[in-house]
Amino acid sequence: MKIKKFASLRPIALMATGVFLGHVAQADTVLDFESLPAGQNQNAAIIQSFGDNALVSSEGVSVAGFGTPNIGLTWQATPVAGGAARWDFYIDDIWAAGQLDSSHVGDRHELVFTPNAAQAAVVIKSFNFHPYYLSTERYTYDVSVLAGETVVSGPLNVTFMAESAKVPVSINYTGNAGQTLTLRLARVASILGEGETEGENANIAVDDITFAQLPETELAVGPQVIAVSPANNQISVAPDGLYRASITNQTSAVAPNTIQLQLNGSPVAPAPTITQADGLTTVSYEAPALLLPGGSTNRYTLTYDDNGVPAKSYTNEVQFIVAAHVNLQLPPPIVFEDFDNTPEGSLPSGWTAVSLDTFRSVTSEPALNFGNLDSEAYVNWTTVDVSRFTGTFDTYSQVYNGIAQPPGYAEDYQRVLTVNPSNVVNGVFLRSLASGRMAFANSGYRNDELGQVMYLFSPDFNLTGKTNVHLAFHSVWEQNQDSLATVEYSIDEGASWLPVVYMIETSDVLTNLDGTIDAATTFSTVHPAGFQGVATYYDPDTQTIEGGYYGAFLGVAPSQWSTLGNYISPRADDNPVESKRVEFFRLPQADNQPKVRLRFAHAGTDSWYFGIDNVGLYSPVTTQLQISSIVRDGANVTISWEGAPGRKLQKSTSLTNPIWQDVPGSEGASSASDTAAEPQAFYRLIQPN
Repeated sequence: MKIKKFASLRPIALMATGVFLGHVAQADTVLDFESLPAGQNQNAAIIQSFGDNALVSSEGVSVAGFGTPNIGLTWQATPVAGGAARWDFYIDDIWAAGQLDSSHVGDRHELVFTPNAAQAAVVIKSFNFHPYYLSTERYTYDVSVLAGETVVSGPLNVTFMAESAKVPVSINYTGNAGQTLTLRLARVASILGEGETEGENANIAVDDITFAQLPETELAVGPQVIAVSPANNQISVAPDGLYRASITNQTSAVAPNTIQLQLNGSPVAPAPTITQADGLTTVSYEAPALLLPGGSTNRYTLTYDDNGVPAKSYTNEVQFIVAAHVNLQLPPPIVFEDFDNTPEGSLPSGWTAVSLDTFRSVTSEPALNFGNLDSEAYVNWTTVDVSRFTGTFDTYSQVYNGIAQPPGYAEDYQRVLTVNPSNVVNGVFLRSLASGRMAFANSGYRNDELGQVMYLFSPDFNLTGKTNVHLAFHSVWEQNQDSLATVEYSIDEGASWLPVVYMIETSDVLTNLDGTIDAATTFSTVHPAGFQGVATYYDPDTQTIEGGYYGAFLGVAPSQWSTLGNYISPRADDNPVESKRVEFFRLPQADNQPKVRLRFAHAGTDSWYFGIDNVGLYSPVTTQLQISSIVRDGANVTISWEGAPGRKLQKSTSLTNPIWQDVPGSEGASSASDTAAEPQAFYRLIQPN
C-alpha cells in the first residue's frame, strides 16, 4: 500500500511514458509485471515462485530467446529496526511493477538469483526504478550485486526525482558458474535541493528487471529448495526459530528418509515435520520451548538425498539474526480480561463504550455486519473474533452497494495479525498477540463524514492492599498519519484521568529546542480538516463540530498537558509490525486504590485500527538494584544482574561530574557485554518508576 489515505492518491500531471530496457534483448528474461500470475494477489507480497525457472513467457514475465530455466528467484527485504518491508505486486493505471513496500532510508530490498545447477551462471543486466508521483520528492539508492556477503559490483549511487517516469539502471554483471547473486537496492538519505523533500517510503517501485542465464541450454537438476524461511541473511527473525522449506522435484525426487535439519550444528529436536504433495516436499520445524537469544546469529542447515542411482546429496544453509527482545516477567494478574467469553458484538460485563461517530455516510451499511468494516458493527469498540482477520472484508461498503472492490482492499486487514518478532513474556515468544476474541476499534475503510472517535471503559477494579501496580495488555495498534491511541486511568470513578500512554505519528510529535517533547503544543496544535487532518466530531450539546487537535480526545485536563511529554510514544506511520506489542506501564497512583478504571481511546479519519487483548493489572515484586558480577575477558567485560522490565545498565568513565550513558541492549536484560577500552569505567543500574 502506498499511502493509507486512499483519498490522497490523486497524482498530479502523471506521465504515462517511460524508458523500457530489455524487452527486445536476446536470451533475456524480463520481469515486466504486466499481469498477475496464478496465486498472486494485487497489492500483496510477491509470491516466491514469481520469475523462477523461466523458459517461456508467462503472466508478468517476458522471455526473449532462451530464457532462464535454471535460475530461481528469492524476493526478500531487510527493514530498519522495528520496521517492516517487502516486495509487492502492484498494477494500476500508473504502475505495473514490483513495489518497494516500506522503503525507508536504511531499508534494503533484495532479489536473489540462484542457479539450480553447478554449470549455470547468472547475468544481471538492468532494471528501472519507477516513482509514483510527479512531485518534489527525491529518492536515492545504492545499487549493488553481492555474492554471499561480498560486493562484486557497485555500489552504484542512483538519485532521481519523483517524475512518474522510469529511471533506467544498467548493471551487466555475470556471476561464476553455480554462483548465487543478490541484487541489493539500499535506500540512503538524499542530498536535497531547494524545495525538494525525501521521497515517501511507499511511492516507489522497480520494473523491467532483466537477467539471463549462461550457457543457453537447459541443464538437468535434482530436487532444489525453492523457498525457505527464515531467508538467508535475514535479520529481525522471531526468537522461536520457526523454519519452513519447500523442495521441488526436478529430474529426481527427494528421498524423505534422508532429510536432516540442524540448528547451529546440532540436529533439531523434535525432528522436523515432512510432508509431500503436489510435487513439493515441505520441511517444517517448530519447537514451542525454543527461545533464541536476542541479537544472536544462528544457522539452519538442511541436507537431503535424491532417489537417483547413485543418489546425490544436497545442502541448503541459511544464516539469520534474531530480533532484539526483552523477556517481560509477569506474575499472576490481580485482574485479567481476555474477551474470549464475551459474545462477538458485545463487551464483557462492566465494560462500556462511547462513540462520537454520529455522521455516518448514507452509503454505509446500516446493519451489524462483521464482514463489512463500514457497517454498524464497527461504529464503536466491540468484541471481534480474531479469526475474521485471516479472511476478507467489505471495505467502504462497496460490496454492500454492488461495487467491485479494488484489488487488495478485501485482504488488507489480514495485516491486523502481523507478527512482531520482539514480544516475549515469561520466556515464551508470542507469535500471536491476539487469540480467540479481542476488543477492537476500527477507523479504516469507513465512509463517515467526520472522523471515528471511540472510547472503551473498564469497570472499577478494587486494588486495596495492592502496591507497585502495573498495566499490561496485548496491543494490536497500527499508526496512520493523523490517528491517535490513548490509554488513561482514573482513581475517582472517571471524574478525572491520569496518563498512561499516547501513541502519535512521529512527524506530529513536536519538540523543544533541546529535543525534548513539547507535549502542550503537540496536543493543542490544530490540524487541517479532512482526510489529512486529526479527527473531528459533532458535539450534541453545543451543536458544533469539535476536535481537529489531539488534545480533544484526552481525559487529562489541558492545564496538565505540558507535563505529559514522557507519556507520548511516537509511532511509525503505516507500519504493521512496530506497534504490535505487549505494552507494560506503571500506574503509580493506582496503588491501594479501591476504584481504578481504565480508558482506551482511538481517534482517526479512515485510520487503521486499535485492538486489545489480555488486559491485566499486576503487582510485580520489585527486585533489588544490584550488580551481581563483573567479569573481564581480554578486551571485553561482562556485567550481570537480576533483570526486570525497564531496568537497564549505565556507564560512566568518571565519578567526578559523571556522564551516565545507557549500555546498548541492556534494558530488560540480565547481562551485557562491553569493551574495556578505557582506563577505568563505572556501572550502575537504574529502574524507572
